[in-house]
Parts: sequence; structure tokens; C-alpha cells
Amino acid sequence: MLTRFSSAIVTVVLAGGAILALDATSASACGPTGHVCAATGRTIPGRPAPKGGGGGGGGGGGKAAPMPCPGAVNCNAIGAGAAAAPVQRVPTIDVAYNAENQLALPAPHVHTSPDGKTYVDLRTGLWVAPGDFARETAAATVPGQVVTAVATPKDVTWNMGEGTVVCGTAGSATGNGCGYTYKRSSAGQPDGKYAISVTVTWSVYWTCAGDCDAAQGTFADPTMAMTTNTTLAVGEVQTESRPG
Repeated sequence: MLTRFSSAIVTVVLAGGAILALDATSASACGPTGHVCAATGRTIPGRPAPKGGGGGGGGGGGKAAPMPCPGAVNCNAIGAGAAAAPVQRVPTIDVAYNAENQLALPAPHVHTSPDGKTYVDLRTGLWVAPGDFARETAAATVPGQVVTAVATPKDVTWNMGEGTVVCGTAGSATGNGCGYTYKRSSAGQPDGKYAISVTVTWSVYWTCAGDCDAAQGTFADPTMAMTTNTTLAVGEVQTESRPG
């Protein structure tokens, strides 16, 4: 095969006399070797087709059908392969944030003892369901890295409408782990009840396995929280005094 270059067109003479015309830019796409990467798709009409069967050549006044240029030529197949683009590595902290976003933290289920209504000067037990104050995990994966986010419960904040108490445990019905004592009844509150809110807060850290920027890290504290709103009626114990 013989290849001729011009400013815009590359002419390739194949065995048998066929001619291909290609863009010079395509011809140089494989680098300085001069191999042809792609063709323009143009055809070269008017070139007599070679005669078959080993015979010599007669007059051949007619013209063969135009020969199409190939749509593309694989560079690697002709010895001028291009290097593959490098895969960009994902920063581990980005994977860690993705893992944090996968955490499914529960909204707290609120319980009081007495249930539904309490009284002034009576210590009221406060607690959330054990599963609402438990360790949670979630993972995110990219090629070469697996990052696990770990949420650890930190505390429970009880805004009781009259005052606030922060407890480091889920609490219990006895009120020993977490409790509150009202000083005033809820008679003057909307619907005769205090509006209360309960918020569980988690600290979150992450660990990474694989080709990581760092083996572990911690998000800003506090990181995540879930809140439940409810109401609680607070009454007063009436005492009767009778003359003796």
C-alpha cells in the first residue's frame, strides 16, 4: 500500500489499484506514524475496477462503481494505539458524605409515665423506644473504596413546654434515667396541654477500606438529629380540707 499526503487530503493506493481519499487530519490522528485512523466517507468515482481471473487487461472503457471509503479504521489494529484516559479517583471525603446521606435514622417514639397526663410536683418518667437510641450504619461504594458511616446516639433533648431537660440515655418509665417535674399545670395552654418536642442527636464518624485518602474521619458534631412533636396534659392534685 502506498500513501500520499497533501495539505487536506490523504490518497491511499491499495493493492489492486484502488484509491481511497481521506482527510489529512484523520490520517494524522494516530500520531506521527502516518497510519490512518478514520476516513471521511467520500468516494472516488471513475477508477476502473481490476479484472479478475488472472487475465490481462482488455480495453475497459467503462467505469466501475464508486469505491466507498471505510467509515473508520481501528488505530490499534494498525499499530498506532492511543493511551487510555486515566480514571479520576474519587476523594474519600465525598464518598463519606454519600455514606452519611444513606443513614436512615428513626424519629423518636415518645413515652411518658404517667402516660398521656401527669401532675404538678410529680416526677414524670421520660423515655424513647430503645431502637430510637441505637447505633446505625450505612455504606457507600466507588471503585477501589468502601466507606461506612456510623451514627452513635449522643443525647435526647426533651423540651417540655415549661422547661428543658437533656438526657444521655433513652430513659425509662421509672424516671431514674430521664425525668421531669412540672411546676405549673397546663390549664392555660392551648387545648389545655403543653406542646413538647423530643430530639435525638447522633454523632457520626466514618471508616474507609481500600485505596483511601484516610482510614477514618469524623463529621462536625453534632451531625444529625431527629425530632418528634407531641403534647402532654399536666393537672394539679386537689386537696380537700374539712373542719375537724
